[in-house]
Amino acid sequence: MNKYIYSVGIHKEGGLNVLKKFIAINNEDIYYFLDDRVKNKIIIKNSEYVSENIITRLIHLFLLSFKLNKKDHIIFLNGLPPIFNFKSNISVIFQNANLFIEFYKINFFKWFFSKDSLRYLFFWIGKKNVNNWYVFSPTANKILSVYIKKYINIKTIDIFHEYKSVNNINLQEIKYDFIYPASLMEHKNHKMLINTLISLSKKKIFPKVVFTLNPDDLNKIDFENIKKKYSLKLFNYFEPDQKKFLNIYKKCRSLLYISLNETIGLPIIEAYKYGLFIIAPKLEYSNQFIKPDIMFNIKSEDELSSIIEKCLKSNFKIKKQLNQIIKLKNSISLNEFINKII
Repeated sequence: MNKYIYSVGIHKEGGLNVLKKFIAINNEDIYYFLDDRVKNKIIIKNSEYVSENIITRLIHLFLLSFKLNKKDHIIFLNGLPPIFNFKSNISVIFQNANLFIEFYKINFFKWFFSKDSLRYLFFWIGKKNVNNWYVFSPTANKILSVYIKKYINIKTIDIFHEYKSVNNINLQEIKYDFIYPASLMEHKNHKMLINTLISLSKKKIFPKVVFTLNPDDLNKIDFENIKKKYSLKLFNYFEPDQKKFLNIYKKCRSLLYISLNETIGLPIIEAYKYGLFIIAPKLEYSNQFIKPDIMFNIKSEDELSSIIEKCLKSNFKIKKQLNQIIKLKNSISLNEFINKII
């Protein structure tokens, strides 16, 4: 039996981090199909790079469907089932719920003219070809079960149970009050945070807040002009290298996470690891792995403003929760998945 992992489409952020976790298990029996945009980021022996061009990808998948045998097993780590019938066993690790407009509740036309609508079409065409479905979180399990009702048992791979808090914060390193690590996708809700900071500035309260936007996204929100106009203490830290990026947490007191929808909410786990005070919305994804120190109404800028003010006035001397990673029920570890199930 030959084993394959198909990760074309994965080249940045959370997806890339998950891919690296798979590779770190170091199972040499697995052959990887990698996105060609990770050529300089991931180099492993048993692999080949595939162009992200949609036509090239479809042709590659079509030819691959004839190459694999019944005893072979291919895992689609990119979250999308293949639109072609494969003779082999097919597993899909679902992780991109943003393809469902009902979940992200974004403007229909923005969604329709985005890549997510095309992914949505591929999902509906290909879901009948899948033998096994896997997810990384209870939230993803709940979402997926709505769209593949004939599958009762969606298995969860627990990739976070091994995380431990470092609990050795060096206060001399702290430079910022809050960090919001997120791209400028609509559901990331940067507008709410900016409006809240502007409101606080009118009360002469200026928390030091770090964004993590790329240069193009900074221009889209008029970052520098907003800072100047309201005298905001806004900073930006953009670092594509994930290992280097994680060091920014050591310089922050608190994670301020305000995303409207997530399947995982990885920054919450990362902030826990680095011992940050965690503020997140009262949404299902926020406490599926740990319990944040403070949870707030995502629709209330006033409540968010009050929480920020309270944290600053008390110098974050608010009683922290006894945070710990929750072991997910009916789940398997990543090591077990790779070495026993694949």
